[in-house]
Amino acid sequence: MTTLSLPSQPWWSLRSQSGIGATTAIAWRRSRLYWVLWVLALLTLMPLTVTKYHDLVPPGSSPEQLMATLGSNPTMRAILGVPHDLSTAGGFTMWRVGAFTGWTAAFVAAFGVIRGTRADEEEGRTELVRSGAVGRHAILGGSLLVTMVATLVLGVLIALSMVGAGTPAKGSLAAGLGVTAISWVFAGVAAVCAQVFESARSARSWAAGIVLGGLFLVRAVLDGSSSVRVQAWRWLIPLEWPQLVRPYADERWWVLLLPMVLSFLLIGVAFSLESRRDFGSGLRSTRLGRADAAPGLGDAAGLARRLHRTGVIGWSLGVLVFSYGMGSIGSQIDAMLANNPQVAEMMAKLGGTGELKNAFYIAMLGIMVTVVSLAAVQFLSRLHAEELTGHAEVLASTATSRWALARSHLGIALVVPVVLALASGVLVPLAEAAKLGRWSMIGDYLGAAAVLLPGLLLVLGIAMALLGWAPRWFSLAWVAVGWSMFCSWLAPLFGLPEWLIDLQPWGHLPRLPSEPLDLVPVIIETVIAVVLLAGGLVGFRRRDLLSR
Repeated sequence: MTTLSLPSQPWWSLRSQSGIGATTAIAWRRSRLYWVLWVLALLTLMPLTVTKYHDLVPPGSSPEQLMATLGSNPTMRAILGVPHDLSTAGGFTMWRVGAFTGWTAAFVAAFGVIRGTRADEEEGRTELVRSGAVGRHAILGGSLLVTMVATLVLGVLIALSMVGAGTPAKGSLAAGLGVTAISWVFAGVAAVCAQVFESARSARSWAAGIVLGGLFLVRAVLDGSSSVRVQAWRWLIPLEWPQLVRPYADERWWVLLLPMVLSFLLIGVAFSLESRRDFGSGLRSTRLGRADAAPGLGDAAGLARRLHRTGVIGWSLGVLVFSYGMGSIGSQIDAMLANNPQVAEMMAKLGGTGELKNAFYIAMLGIMVTVVSLAAVQFLSRLHAEELTGHAEVLASTATSRWALARSHLGIALVVPVVLALASGVLVPLAEAAKLGRWSMIGDYLGAAAVLLPGLLLVLGIAMALLGWAPRWFSLAWVAVGWSMFCSWLAPLFGLPEWLIDLQPWGHLPRLPSEPLDLVPVIIETVIAVVLLAGGLVGFRRRDLLSR
């Protein structure tokens, strides 16, 4: 089917946006469950933290001393951002989970826009819609409208819930609008990426991986620095703007203009770029391949390595840089935690018992291994995507067996995350080991990372079992990872029962070197993971291949 567009119409004209009501309704119909679930999930974080404020900062402690201690410690600033007023429940909540809520909302907004634009264009839905009486930019406009309204609703609900939890109305409104504003910025970033790249995978990688992930790393470095000159660069990082509004700490309302202006500029650029590209293509065209296949592409494993090459490089750089960065700024943690038993208790909950610095390093390893499990599921999801697009069926029609096809992607999803997890065990303590000359630390934390590997294998086993026997439910693998991240990052703050926190792949594994090595849970999880992996391979070989 061929579509006819009128590029002479400017993007702001009514004709180019004709039918936007229908495209908005379609976008909402297809993404309503996505948005309802995410809004409900993000809405609960801040008010729940408010209710736990007096447990984390008891009335007998000194909030002013806590503020000074945390505000001057580079480790906590790099992880959570720069605090402004920890003497109130609202200020503490904004520092502890407010920035995290904004970053997650930005991630969700970026994926939502790409899901309704470039992904639908790849799958042929956009061509069907544009064959009707709709303007050239109506689909992009509808997707952006749904995303912006959904994140605005999220911001308003956060403000109302914080007021209901007893925090001041002005600070609550500033916090909610900050979440909305940063979400709009990355909705604009995603809209631009959807025009530049001709695949949804590339657009997601750039919008959420390179732009959002890169800015997060820069933010961590800037927030961890005590230099006034370095701190001034925070104003150039959009992820900092919600905190620079200073909710609950003498609000600066004018800062909200920065994300608003940037978001509308990006949206304007996205519409302009859509006018300049052909339907089904991107501004960055795919390079023509060689006339003959390279020697390494002679089998399914070689093709899988080529398909995963960019993702492997991106994940490797991000995990390695972040692991070393977090370890290098952790050398000052002893002094801060020794003077504040409340924060020490929080870190001990995240990393286990024992020396406070050990608790910090173990907490970082737990977070990094959980993050690496995201890479494992993403790599395996490429096999699912190849199946849905029909590429796997074409490959299976040759001499390539189902076993070889599944193993080619499963091998990468297994080897690369395991190597990255072990590398994190080396890089997190590396700076401290070099500083003290205690190189045995590297071996200790390498072993700590190694005993966490059964949890990673279990996540991958769940994903492979779903892909083999219930491929339409493959997205449940992401739910397993999301629950694990919640347990690692936020669950200890809410006083959840230990048995519930431990109900995740890493919950029963020993936390070396603070805890003794217990091989029973390590062996049990490894056996379960191997059974799930093998069962998933058998299921993939026996079932019919899917298509869209």
